[in-house]
Amino acid sequence: MDLPTYTNIWRIEKRLYKLYDLRLPMPLPIVWIGVFVGVFVPWSLLLWVIGVPVAMPWHVLFLVPPGIVTWLSTRPVIEGKRLTELLESQLRYLGEPKAWYRLASLSEPDTVTFSARVW
Repeated sequence: MDLPTYTNIWRIEKRLYKLYDLRLPMPLPIVWIGVFVGVFVPWSLLLWVIGVPVAMPWHVLFLVPPGIVTWLSTRPVIEGKRLTELLESQLRYLGEPKAWYRLASLSEPDTVTFSARVW
């Protein structure tokens, strides 16, 4: 049974306003930067393996697709959750026991045996 909580009110999103002396055009959340780097590195390696030349307008092919994937994956999708949070909750649901009896999973044994040695 899930009870709604409002702990997200107290979770403040960390943002970067500048990198050293370079002022960013807008404050960027740390999650966005992490997702962008996590998408950009495999995307660049894939383009390098395929053999796409870098001499063309490189920003169109190397920066725009990871930027779009980052923007889409950090937007709220359902129930105010981001895509990663939604996938995490769905995987957690699949891992939960399907039937409960007195707040214990039916797959747990009925009796538990403890043994102790006193010295």
